[in-house]
Amino acid sequence: MKHPFQIRNRFLLLADLVLIVTAVVASFALRLDIGPAFVSYLPQAWLMIVVALLIKPTVFYLLGMYRRYWVYASVREIQVIAVATAIASVFVALFVILLVPLVGLRGFPRSVLGIDWLLSLFLIGGLRFSVRLMAELTQRNGHEARPGGMRRVVVVGAGDAGTLMVREMQRNPQLHLRPVAFVDDDTEKLRKDIYGVRVAGRLEQLPTVV
Repeated sequence: MKHPFQIRNRFLLLADLVLIVTAVVASFALRLDIGPAFVSYLPQAWLMIVVALLIKPTVFYLLGMYRRYWVYASVREIQVIAVATAIASVFVALFVILLVPLVGLRGFPRSVLGIDWLLSLFLIGGLRFSVRLMAELTQRNGHEARPGGMRRVVVVGAGDAGTLMVREMQRNPQLHLRPVAFVDDDTEKLRKDIYGVRVAGRLEQLPTVV
């Protein structure tokens, strides 16, 4: 069964192109402020935009960022985004530094390259985790829209196995199971929320929790 919220990776690619340009322009604006200095460096900005549009999507594609199902993004995907943006930014920096003197431009504010990397990491990562957030909200709304068809579940054990069960129930509304509480004997977990589900008591308190 398909996830209720979906976005095709080709739309992510189009969004990435817009964000890549945004990151470059914002990097120059943050470094130089909007004024005469910013205007004087517009040729360098255009050069960096062209280089970034050629290199960054290519690196992202080669590292598999357009083959992932972002509605299930996790810590592993954060690592992929960080590595991809870092590698892409290094290549952009090398090409820009080499091309600036070759095309006859005077100087280049090197700190722009670092700012661009940070903005790219934030924007590219934020886009993908907004997809994850929208997926979570869609699932939550789907659960709330069918309260009569959902069986409320108390999960025994808030360890790896229990939390995995909760995630599967939350990700698959077709199971018609809604986790509402954990019980666990680990006192460190009592009254804590895991994936939005409260550890409501110890195992011996299961009848009360139910």
